[in-house]
Amino acid sequence: MEIRIIAFGQIAEITGTEILTDAPDISALRKELKERFPELEHKKFAVAVNKKITEENLALQEGDTVALMPPYSGG
Repeated sequence: MEIRIIAFGQIAEITGTEILTDAPDISALRKELKERFPELEHKKFAVAVNKKITEENLALQEGDTVALMPPYSGG
């Protein structure tokens, strides 16, 4: 299984704009990212799966697109 991850902003500066993973769920993905990119340990970022931001530990499936987004503010 291969999951495509795209990153934005300061997260992309650390990871690159696109990486691949075989993590089975969001928790495993966060752990893997922090192991591969120790600079992420103290960074806050949102995770979206197939364009929907999630706080849950969703299972990931072949073909999913995961986005890593730094905090943002708006007006």
